[in-house]
Amino acid sequence: MSLFAKKVTVFGPETVSVGDFDPTVDGCYRNVVTIPLDVKPRRNLYVSLKSDNPVDIVVANDDRSAAGHKENQTELVFGPFPTKSMDSMGIILGIYRGEKAQVTLEAWIDKRWNSS
Repeated sequence: MSLFAKKVTVFGPETVSVGDFDPTVDGCYRNVVTIPLDVKPRRNLYVSLKSDNPVDIVVANDDRSAAGHKENQTELVFGPFPTKSMDSMGIILGIYRGEKAQVTLEAWIDKRWNSS
């Protein structure tokens, strides 16, 4: 990262619980957690994940397409994902029903963006 590139945190660091028992939802488990992100256009998005149990992670664009995904991750720095002209993106965490994980997430953008 260059001297003048600024890291701007858009989420976290925060611990998110995935796989909690919840009889009010279909399947009785919150095994999918979605996190909306407010980003700025023409930046790069990065996501850092640390989990006590393997989880699947998806970084989603505002048109609901996947910018990237990884399966069975316990520690990961994911990115860069260009925000292009988007103002919002998202993170989706998933785990198998009946399993549980405590996930510490942080997401940030920096000012550098390469359009190629």
